[in-house]
Amino acid sequence: MRHHTKAPILTLIAFALSSILVAQEPSPPAAKPAGPTVELSMIVTNSAKKSVDSIAKEDVRIIEDKAEQTVLSVERDERPVDCVLAIDSTGSVRSMIPTVMESARLVIVNRRPDDEILIERFVSSEKIESVQDFTRDERALLVALDKFYVERGQSAVIDALYVAASSFAKFNKTSKDRRRVIVIISDGEDRRSFYKLDALIKMLRQTGVQVFALGLVIELDKQPFFVGKNSREKAEKLLETVTSETGGRVFFPENKSELFDSIQQIITDLRGQFRLRYQASNPEKKGFRKVEVKLISSGEKWKAIVPRGYEGKF
Repeated sequence: MRHHTKAPILTLIAFALSSILVAQEPSPPAAKPAGPTVELSMIVTNSAKKSVDSIAKEDVRIIEDKAEQTVLSVERDERPVDCVLAIDSTGSVRSMIPTVMESARLVIVNRRPDDEILIERFVSSEKIESVQDFTRDERALLVALDKFYVERGQSAVIDALYVAASSFAKFNKTSKDRRRVIVIISDGEDRRSFYKLDALIKMLRQTGVQVFALGLVIELDKQPFFVGKNSREKAEKLLETVTSETGGRVFFPENKSELFDSIQQIITDLRGQFRLRYQASNPEKKGFRKVEVKLISSGEKWKAIVPRGYEGKF
């Protein structure tokens, strides 16, 4: 009998010891929560600064705040566009106004059926007006261009962009899955705006607007040398800042041929961008997150143009 009672006792002891060992093993660390899924518009250009219409997900590397991120998808962005066409009507562009109007017409007639355009005319801070609200009606848009005229005033480029960005908040759409774009045609010389550049950039970030600029800075060369040189540099810097901040592009044509080539490139960019999605690795950071995109493109000198970053709200 004694021989048969030892086995159950030994089994109980072994089970107790194993339970103690299991209890002593450290539990695995809790999984780190994923950061937000981020979506950005992206333009890809080649060595000739022309848009590229095809790219693979494997070619894209995303860096956010110096840390590489996980790319989820890269696809053609086929969303409809809501566009504010902001046109400078100050005397500084007087000699080019017929060409300016023709450039604006090209943007209008090349819009896609679901794209909507608002036309803004601006001079000084007190003279920024919508001559045509958002519409798909091509005829109404073209008629609105006929209302343009040049007048004297202190150019308010920053205010014009600020008002243009603000107009999207007033434009209620049933579908929110649309891109927001401003195309500004101006010499870029801001003489007297109410808003400062920092306030404009904050507004552009909040509204998610992408800015394209046709910079007619060549007109500034006609000013006296001691004035014109400094004016051109400031104008170029302003337009470069707002476009690079938002993932758009700026063009500074030197003649009529280059001007029409530039507006055609803007039209191409409006219709042929990419929609980039990635998983951010930092779930906690609030405030501005700086983003950089690098391309691995088989030796091609391609460049990715994306917004400089976004506001973390998580």
